[in-house]
Amino acid sequence: MIFKKYEFTDKQWETIRPTLYSEDEEGNETLIPAINAVVEIGHICSAFDEEGICTDLSTKYSVDMLLNKEVESLEDYEVYPDPIGVHTFAGDSGLYLKAYCEKYPDSTFCIVPETDEEE
Repeated sequence: MIFKKYEFTDKQWETIRPTLYSEDEEGNETLIPAINAVVEIGHICSAFDEEGICTDLSTKYSVDMLLNKEVESLEDYEVYPDPIGVHTFAGDSGLYLKAYCEKYPDSTFCIVPETDEEE
């Protein structure tokens, strides 16, 4: 499995979302075989005032996907926020951390500290 995070403008998501699903003769939608799950996070607020009102709402629409294989048409929309406090699938933050570290192998989130082992 591959865990990727994406950001789209509202218009881009309106156009892309239907391409991720196929429809049967009864009108039921199912994800295309390359995609296992989609979670539409929406517009993320990154700051709140003292009353809990959002003061910094992203203009981008965030979507997390659990993929069976890479989806080339989505590559331009990939984002890699720091892997702390982000949504994960079934609590498996390791999948996102793996994708993050493949993109940013020198990040402090990806460097395992050396320890002095006593012999």
